[in-house]
Amino acid sequence: MEYLNDKNAPEPLGPYSDSIRSGNMLYLSGQAPFGQSGELVGSTIGEQTTQAMDNMASLLESVGLGMKNVVKVTVYLANWDDFPSYNEVYKSFMGDHKPARATVEVSRLAGGALIEMESIAEFS
Repeated sequence: MEYLNDKNAPEPLGPYSDSIRSGNMLYLSGQAPFGQSGELVGSTIGEQTTQAMDNMASLLESVGLGMKNVVKVTVYLANWDDFPSYNEVYKSFMGDHKPARATVEVSRLAGGALIEMESIAEFS
């Protein structure tokens, strides 16, 4: 098992790694819409989804992967009514690639975020 942290990503808020490589799989911790200095980026679900996905893309790129390597995404929304707007941004990042996905509404996210996403990717 190898602990991986992206120097361009915000520092983890607790005792965990940005991602862990185990065999040919990469497990990414939840990506919330925080900028490199730890500030919440954006006030709308579209802006926050873009930042969370940018964070995910940066982590993937830091180990030589991209969105096409993602096999599973779990998305946490603070408000289910935001689903259509988040989904449009998600599609713009994923294109024709369609990993398995679950989306759930939760009562609260770190720092007042509207979205957080965790994912699993595969090294090929």
